[in-house]
Amino acid sequence: CSRCWTKMLANGCFDIFTAEEDHPFCVKLLELCKAETSKSKDVQKLRSSITVFCGMAQFPGGVRRKVLLQLRPAAHPRGFPEIRKTTASQVYEMLLTYSGVVGADVLDEVMAVLSDTAWDLELLLVRGHRNRLCDLLGVPRPQLVPKPFPGV
Repeated sequence: CSRCWTKMLANGCFDIFTAEEDHPFCVKLLELCKAETSKSKDVQKLRSSITVFCGMAQFPGGVRRKVLLQLRPAAHPRGFPEIRKTTASQVYEMLLTYSGVVGADVLDEVMAVLSDTAWDLELLLVRGHRNRLCDLLGVPRPQLVPKPFPGV
């Protein structure tokens, strides 16, 4: 249950794993959370997963990088403007909570992009901000997947 994971992450139950990069427990937890939300259209489930992913940002190494990939605002572009807005808000709070998630040289700009962008607008209007944020976070920008032509 996402609420259970969120409480355990927030209360330091897994602090022992923050000292080691890519601890197997952290890697497995990330895999399970990704599988749980993959291709989900359940807004409540997606909101809950954002909180869990934000809590996992405390884990160093590849786990943190993969968490940041999951937390890109507009990672759920189709019809989920409220998820983009929630993600941006929770990532902002996460960066206040966990130091070292992003470099000090870009932290102010990341915080400004997160707080100054109206993430619940149409994707076309926030795409440039999302791309800038991806660049600052050091994660790849989402790529458009071309739709196959019918009958091809």
